[in-house]
Amino acid sequence: MSFGSSFLHAYDVNGEKVYFHSLTLEIYNSPEECPSPETEQELLASYRRKAGENSGIIMGCMFLTTRCPRNCGYCFLQDVQHGDMTPAEIDAGLELIGMGPADLLLYGGEPFLRPDLILHVIRRVRSSGARINLSAATGGVPVNTSLARALASEGTFIIVSIDGPPYVHNSARPLIREKNSFEKAEKAFHVFRNAGCRVGISVTVTERNIETVREDFLWLMEYFQPDDMGLNPWLHPLKGGRANPVQATGPRILETVVSCMEIAIDRGMYIEQLARRVRPFVRLIPRLKDCASAGGRLVQVPGGIAGTCDCMTVCGDHGVNLKDTDDVKDLLTLFRDLSPVNFPACITCPALALCGGGCRYDAYHASGVLNGSRPERCFFEREFLRWMIEKSVEHGRESLIPAGGFDISAMPMPVGTMIGEEQSVDN
Repeated sequence: MSFGSSFLHAYDVNGEKVYFHSLTLEIYNSPEECPSPETEQELLASYRRKAGENSGIIMGCMFLTTRCPRNCGYCFLQDVQHGDMTPAEIDAGLELIGMGPADLLLYGGEPFLRPDLILHVIRRVRSSGARINLSAATGGVPVNTSLARALASEGTFIIVSIDGPPYVHNSARPLIREKNSFEKAEKAFHVFRNAGCRVGISVTVTERNIETVREDFLWLMEYFQPDDMGLNPWLHPLKGGRANPVQATGPRILETVVSCMEIAIDRGMYIEQLARRVRPFVRLIPRLKDCASAGGRLVQVPGGIAGTCDCMTVCGDHGVNLKDTDDVKDLLTLFRDLSPVNFPACITCPALALCGGGCRYDAYHASGVLNGSRPERCFFEREFLRWMIEKSVEHGRESLIPAGGFDISAMPMPVGTMIGEEQSVDN
């Protein structure tokens, strides 16, 4: 609803009308409290300038291998040719990232199938003195204790993918040649935890497990007591843009996410995907980009190909030769302006300065253009915002903060995932 401002949106909370401003992130009792049109345009111009700034490469993602011992039905790497990176490719990528500060995610496939490449990364980062925060994702394979300790010595954040108790996880993430994938994931969790790494758990929500996600999420939290949890209800399309066969749909996604968020608030658990919405809403600091792929991320896949989006690059879309630094720079420039504040279709959305645009890969395949949108994701963002507004009006914005506050030390990507959020915006 418009009140002379395309940035002001009305909400009914327990019979009372309040007004949320999508640029200031303030909640007003009356439309008259809204900033002037001149102030709004100054804010919008400021956000656009900030979104377009060249902050360099603040995040790297290396697909050390696209091989994996599991056969997860929702993985976007289906039909992707298998291969491994080389030490020379790693060196070239680290040279482009430079001295930081930056994050570097070691990814796959299953990156721990190549412990030699992981050790190569550690040695190179140590010898260069670069300020690089290491993270690594795993589904769980046997890991040498000395490797785990080496990662711990670098302050590496380990993300272990576990979707629930054994019967849930084994069904969602089956091993190709064995049966008990949960057992391997559990062992990997404890190997890294005992070595001194910070360890989080990533949970994927699908059509198959959505009915039990709340209970599974709580069980994982209590059983493992991780430092951090991820909750991902949005599955990437498969290669060529094919719809993911187990993507959950409808209002159940919102219900599931909100119920898990309420558990996390009560238990003091940090959920990165949701904190990207809650943190800027509570702090009144706009989040202009949801992912560093919008001009600040360098992705590398086997074969010397580089890009700025994980899914696009590994699936053979919008990738360039890593050695052609001019092409790499041009690609980063192309993606740099991909923020909702630059998308005409997003200007009147109440989540304009909170959603950060979501995933560009998903939106690209849903719309056919890089600055497009994925409608069901947009619906979720607006309704999650409605939940935050209602909870804030009833109990204050502080009621959205997990017990103990936002623990920055638990964040897997203190630089990369905060792109467009923590930077101050000139008024």
